[in-house]
Amino acid sequence: MTSARRTDRNCLKMLCGNWIFVLVVFCSMHEIDTLKDVKALIPLAVHANDFVTLRCEFNLEQDTLYTVKWYKGTHEFFRYVPKEDPQMQIFPLPGIKVDLSGSSMHYVSLLNLPPESSGKYLCEVTTDSPDFLTRIASGYMYVINVPEESPSMEITRVDEKIIANCTTPPSYPPMNVSWFLNGIRVPESSRRSVRLDPYSTKRETPTMIVTHLEKEIDEHLFQGGVIRVRCMATLFNLYASEHVYTIHDNSPQPWQSSISFTEGHPGYHSGSNNRMQTEIQIIVMLLQIVAFLLLNYN
Repeated sequence: MTSARRTDRNCLKMLCGNWIFVLVVFCSMHEIDTLKDVKALIPLAVHANDFVTLRCEFNLEQDTLYTVKWYKGTHEFFRYVPKEDPQMQIFPLPGIKVDLSGSSMHYVSLLNLPPESSGKYLCEVTTDSPDFLTRIASGYMYVINVPEESPSMEITRVDEKIIANCTTPPSYPPMNVSWFLNGIRVPESSRRSVRLDPYSTKRETPTMIVTHLEKEIDEHLFQGGVIRVRCMATLFNLYASEHVYTIHDNSPQPWQSSISFTEGHPGYHSGSNNRMQTEIQIIVMLLQIVAFLLLNYN
């Protein structure tokens, strides 16, 4: 009798444990589903001193919003709390100037951004009690002083080889460089970075990119007697410029005759035909002399 009761108690404990596990899993799933689809829509690159709007999207389902916070790195600079008055708060941060008239629960507008404001931006969304669930989304944004200059090119032809260097204007981040020969992209031979201030420890220090190209020349490389060497520099969708140099084919070409002759066409005679006619006339005269001598001898 006692052993049977113990068995019943053990079964009851196992059953209760299983139900508790199911409830915990259900509650955790419920928490995940109440705040989802949190996204930070942040442009990858913008012009310095421009107006920029960052967007934070989220789905609360049936839950209530407690707060939305914006950070640059680990520093908070904007907060939206719907139950407070005022609903929006600004926290001073160097390089960050918030425009409250363009900000709300989903947006924060920034004015006159300097290049130093490049970095990682995060939006943090928290639901109201009793759960206080928190989700974070982030993105990196470059703030760029876009140069006005085009890339420069130095190019020489040594024997049957093209040797060229292309240098971009200084920028942060450094530019991307692509080489093209007659419209076909070719790999660079080497590259190096040159910081304007080699002693600066600032990450945003403007940098020039110097790329080097060496290419053997053959008859297939020329198109219409020229090779068009093009160096293109780009910086996200904010800058695109190029330098083009044309190399002409200076190799010796076969001479073309200034007079053409077509067999059977009147009015055209070649020198070889004139010589042949003269030789025939001489042979005929010699034969006539031989015939005359034979007749007189007989």
